[in-house]
Amino acid sequence: MNNYEVFYSKLTGFSPYDYQQKVAELLLSGKNVILSVPTGSGKTFASILPFLYAKQRRITNFPNKLIYSLPLRTLANSIYSDLNKVLKGNICEKESSLSSLLSIQTGEYCDDPYFEKDIIISTIDQTLSNYLCFPLALSHNQGNMNAGAIVGSYLVFDEFHLLDFGLSMATTIGMLQRLKNLCRFCIMTATLTDEYIQYICSVLENMEVVSIKKYPNDCLRVQSLVPAIGKKVKKTISVCYSPLDYKIILEQHVNKTIVICNRIETAQQIFRDLCKDKNESTKILCIHSRFFDSDRKSLETKIKEYFGKYSKQKDVILVATQIIEAGMDISCDLMFTEISPINSFLQRAGRCARFGGEYGRIFVYDVIDMAENELLNQVQDENNKDEIKALKNKYLPYSSDLCQLTLAALSKYDYLDEMNSEELVNSVLRDDETNMFNIMSGKQFNIPIIRKSWVDCDKKHYRETIRDIQSLDIILIDFNENLNDRIVPSMYETISMYKWSFISKIRQLKKEFVDDPLIAKAEQCADSVFDFDWKDLNEYYLKEMDESELKFWTDVVFVNNRFFDYNLEGLIVCENGNGKESPIKSVRDKTKENIVFKMDTFYQHNKALLNCYNTEFQPKMTFKFEELNRYWCEQFDWNKLLQLAIVFHDYGKLNMKWQKPMVDFQYIKSGGKDFGETIAHTDYNKLVDDQLAKKCGVSQKPSHAGIGASKVYDIMMDKDFCEEIARAVSCSILKHHNVETEKSASSFIKEGNLIALRTLLTEIGYSFDISPENRESEDLSDLIPTKDKEWFAYFILVRILRMCDQKATKEIEKYL
Repeated sequence: MNNYEVFYSKLTGFSPYDYQQKVAELLLSGKNVILSVPTGSGKTFASILPFLYAKQRRITNFPNKLIYSLPLRTLANSIYSDLNKVLKGNICEKESSLSSLLSIQTGEYCDDPYFEKDIIISTIDQTLSNYLCFPLALSHNQGNMNAGAIVGSYLVFDEFHLLDFGLSMATTIGMLQRLKNLCRFCIMTATLTDEYIQYICSVLENMEVVSIKKYPNDCLRVQSLVPAIGKKVKKTISVCYSPLDYKIILEQHVNKTIVICNRIETAQQIFRDLCKDKNESTKILCIHSRFFDSDRKSLETKIKEYFGKYSKQKDVILVATQIIEAGMDISCDLMFTEISPINSFLQRAGRCARFGGEYGRIFVYDVIDMAENELLNQVQDENNKDEIKALKNKYLPYSSDLCQLTLAALSKYDYLDEMNSEELVNSVLRDDETNMFNIMSGKQFNIPIIRKSWVDCDKKHYRETIRDIQSLDIILIDFNENLNDRIVPSMYETISMYKWSFISKIRQLKKEFVDDPLIAKAEQCADSVFDFDWKDLNEYYLKEMDESELKFWTDVVFVNNRFFDYNLEGLIVCENGNGKESPIKSVRDKTKENIVFKMDTFYQHNKALLNCYNTEFQPKMTFKFEELNRYWCEQFDWNKLLQLAIVFHDYGKLNMKWQKPMVDFQYIKSGGKDFGETIAHTDYNKLVDDQLAKKCGVSQKPSHAGIGASKVYDIMMDKDFCEEIARAVSCSILKHHNVETEKSASSFIKEGNLIALRTLLTEIGYSFDISPENRESEDLSDLIPTKDKEWFAYFILVRILRMCDQKATKEIEKYL
């Protein structure tokens, strides 16, 4: 056995497939991979184990961070849970438990909003929004915090075929196009055509395709491809040209049955009907996106318990939507599914007879009956266009044309295997994928919009680059208790609901309950007078909301719980609700509730930042800095450039207009103590000090970031630094508190205020001559990067600068 095979076997308890070893060989040699394997073939470990191997072996020419992205929260939860179990108790040489390296970051679980852990399981929305500088988990001011975490990381994209072609898929391809050697990546798919995979390879660099078809021994070993003993095929299929009927489900059900519906309302109705007529012994579960996060997590755990690989459970039915069609390691012997496009259908089929030695039956149902089908296939004219449109809408959220093509193609087969699955994908999707790729290519894979988002960091680009938002996050709350009171929106669990369904329901309710408040929003009040980079200091108040605002609304909506029921079916809009309130999240960010802050001097603060960088970040920067130099085709000492940015990031605080109100505040706060040095922060307790701060004029102090940015740019240009580098370094200072900063305030910096700065510069090996100055305010928009290489250098620099600023400010004693 080779070293990697031994490592893989020790960690997982299984010897790797041949294709898994090939993936590791390619990635560790500097290649990027597109991995095409069917569901249940071990692709998760194929992509993750090379990273763990590189970490254990201290391989420096491989990224230090793995970001594993999935299209759905349910998939992210499942992968995180499975991986955490494997990693717990396994120890790397001279490393702590591998599970301590792992985090999950989704809209549901906000374990790692700054992408700090070494292994991050994330939704594609979180990953791309970070790269695009409007991170969904952070405030607008912090928009540039996490792009530098994406740059230089190992990026895995699982279930790539489920991404929206023109949005998240196009943006991902555009991102990888621009990053080039600055990352390693692995794209994984089960249902993209061979032609489409080659299209992707044609626009990305340094790619190799790994397909299980090239490894016949693996096909014989993969349990999801092997039928039960005595069976010729693993999965039989039957096509039914009629809507799904719950009575047929009960007639056919024996052991483990999964029902997959395209719409939540359909799933709720079938669940309701099954519960009425089922045998007393039959267990029935229902899962979809309209549950609170904590309840859905509990349901996912129970589903794995009942339908997992080692389950002994009998007589159980699961009614679900497409949220279970990928990533969940579950299996049934009987499946009923509404028709969906072939790539979606094959994912669903992957939950039937998934494990070794199993045999399953799959029944596929149309969403319209035979008579409606005849009408749908008529030539459209003025007389029937509305009826045809209504029939096509029954196939939503999918294309009616793709669904009908899929149904027709499936009717030609009575079983599924790897070969005819590939035939089905190619026959149904080839033309559609070619058309979509041409559209994406014509739009330059969203690169123009990506560059706009880097500049303005505006979440409005979400709809243009990631997902066309058709849902709203809802919080149920008692309006009698909370309307017009202070509220913390982030503390509540939310439920996602299709926007237009929600609007329709609210309009119906409003007609009958004209005077009752139905919906509300959280309105911000003024910001605090102090700048705390890691805090969201805005306070919110719950204010009634007009229904007309919903059409373009993207934030959470608070709804009067008097009009909503919530039970085992999930959320239901009704005229008389059961008063259920959204649960409080189990993990809350209590740092947002109050702020206690300790004074530090200019020297202490910057020294702490330098120490923080040297201990927390510098040891992990080898790959990023080496590849950054290769990207630039030049050699720079990025360590020294970062240290320069750190030392000058608060240069503007030496401005007398900044120092005076802060010194006045600290003098009173400390009881008249004269400390005789320039300061970086004062003692501060939000609950008691706001009035004193206002009295001392702290809220009137000028912005400091632009002053330092302008100064360091002038110094670097005077010392003949590369102009692009000077822009990247100075912009990281300019925007280290707020992504919108583009100006410097006027400043007067006297001789006595420069003593600490000169000492710091000497300590990091610079010998600049810094003189007192009196400068006017300036427009610094010309410091914003204009080229990709400047942007990527800026992302890395500003991330480390802001992270060190946060950590050193919160834990000054630790880093001094």
